[in-house]
Amino acid sequence: MDLLKETINREVKKRKSQYERAANDSTKSKHKKYVRVVDLENASPDASTSSLKPTASTQSAAANASAKSPKIANTQCTSDVAKPLQLASSEVIKRLRARNEPTRLFGETDTARHMRLRALELSEEKHDGQQNEFHRVLAQVEAGAMLSDLKRQAQISDDTDTKRQNKLAALMEFDVSDISPSLLRTDMDRVYSLLYVYFKRLVYEWDDFLDMRSSDEQRSADGKMAAATQRQSAEYLRPLFRSLKSRTLQADVLQRITEIARHMLDREYMHANDAYLQLSIGNAPWPVGVTQVGIHSRASRETINANKVAHVLNNETQRKWIQSIKRLIRFAQTKYPPSDLAKMAG
Repeated sequence: MDLLKETINREVKKRKSQYERAANDSTKSKHKKYVRVVDLENASPDASTSSLKPTASTQSAAANASAKSPKIANTQCTSDVAKPLQLASSEVIKRLRARNEPTRLFGETDTARHMRLRALELSEEKHDGQQNEFHRVLAQVEAGAMLSDLKRQAQISDDTDTKRQNKLAALMEFDVSDISPSLLRTDMDRVYSLLYVYFKRLVYEWDDFLDMRSSDEQRSADGKMAAATQRQSAEYLRPLFRSLKSRTLQADVLQRITEIARHMLDREYMHANDAYLQLSIGNAPWPVGVTQVGIHSRASRETINANKVAHVLNNETQRKWIQSIKRLIRFAQTKYPPSDLAKMAG
């Protein structure tokens, strides 16, 4: 800091002296109210050359700064290297083992190991959005099948099936035959509870139905695809179940879901599919949901209202559980077929 101040003061004094000399020379000519750059350079011809020559004080200050610079550079390098080391060694080992990576390579230091872990995490974050969700669920189904086979060979008891059977038995005790649009107008809270029980029961029945297949059918490609579809649908339906429990569904969406459940209970799957289409894409002239396009009203403006818009276009989460309701309709007509095949949906 002292070196900088000394250099600035010296430069200011030099410029001031040059300007005074050039001003004195210019007073010889009349009506001269400015100083040219050439006059400044001619005022002190050796000033520019002397400014380029380092003085003794400058050389000593530069030597001191160069002597101190390696220490500063070393501290900066060590701080930069030590900065990524924010995790404990046990946590680094735990994360590497979770990714099926070796905990330490030959001749690898703690810093290099941490950087390798960070590179793996960055690559996972980069490719996370490009993964196919169905392929991920299918891999989970295959891993679960391998685990169940190992437990069966080792004669280890698995209480997963028992828990599922108990939950299904508890849900079967409820009477959901009262679901109807008329009950929705009189007792909305009861409709919320009955819809939750009915769709939850269908999910467990679907899982139990797939589990009753033979082992060869379960290991086949079609069997794995069916199991992955069921697991993915159960995962997609969780937001719907949360909305039913908290009673926060939109009124028009709740009405369409009630109609779907009523037709499914009556085994009128064709009408249930029509209600599903009304829920998903609607029948408005502009299904995107545009209700105002200018200052002039359209001829069919009264047909564009909230209960005819495409709810599948609202957000991605809602699209997923609406699509899962369609899968439940297909399963219901498989397990509970109608008396007339003309009532089945395609």
